[in-house]
Amino acid sequence: MPYKNAAEWISECLISIQNQSFENWEVIGVNDSSTDESEYIFLEFQKNDLRLKTFQNPGKGIISALNFGFHQSKGKYVSRMDADDLMPEKRLEQMRNLLLDFPEKTVVTGLVQYFSDQPISAGYQSYESWINDINLRGIQHQNIYRECVIASPNWLTSREVIDSIGGFENLNYPEDYDLVLKWYDQGLNFKVVPEVTLFWREHPKRTSRNSENYTQEAFFDLKINAFLQFDYRQNQLIIWGKNPKSRLISKILEAGGIPFENHDLKDFRKAEKIQRPQILLAIYPSEKERKLIQNFLLSLDLQEGKDWWWV
Repeated sequence: MPYKNAAEWISECLISIQNQSFENWEVIGVNDSSTDESEYIFLEFQKNDLRLKTFQNPGKGIISALNFGFHQSKGKYVSRMDADDLMPEKRLEQMRNLLLDFPEKTVVTGLVQYFSDQPISAGYQSYESWINDINLRGIQHQNIYRECVIASPNWLTSREVIDSIGGFENLNYPEDYDLVLKWYDQGLNFKVVPEVTLFWREHPKRTSRNSENYTQEAFFDLKINAFLQFDYRQNQLIIWGKNPKSRLISKILEAGGIPFENHDLKDFRKAEKIQRPQILLAIYPSEKERKLIQNFLLSLDLQEGKDWWWV
């Protein structure tokens, strides 16, 4: 659990972990240069609970903190938690039990629920619905280039799975998305507890809101380069949609010298004349329109997650 200036929330977080129905756990807290009382609060908890341990980050930033924390840990299974979020009481028990049923090459996740002392924005509500739906339907791989399909503080896997990707030190920002992309590349299975396993706190001080490591440009640079590495077949590549997202994708492809065509959605029938294209859909219309697009692409024998992706 990396933490930085989380004094407002870290007590609630640690209490939610102490209240877990499964009790055989350890928390490795890594203080990433806090300037508030976060470390003092953690140390107060540590005095009365030997399962809690905190260290100083020997480097800087979340990736360094995650990697250092992983190497301090001793558990057979590994999870991540953020200091401003909360665990439902049965999270570790439910995740562990599911992982025991699928012991090899598996990452377990669950559903998320945002909470805040302010109204949750429509954008975050939409993402909550989307990520929960993707996971309940088991279609994470097909949607891997749309958004991060597993919430960063909401997974459990074996130590061997983390070791297999070289720990956390080989990650790039945004590190949560890069981790999931590496799991995808390894062909890991994603299994889902069909209940809320993370209460995800929304507040203005969230790192993802304030760090340049989590801009839309950073996400697109990571996802498009991952697509080129993992799934691009050097077939004719089409970007559907003309909007800020398609311009970001075009810029990345041009920088890599990758040939492509950018079509307005109204020209979608041009795909009928192309032999086995690969298509990146830089749009996400209403469900009715998505079904029409999916059915059209299926009629061309193009498979989602192999020949085309929402991005």
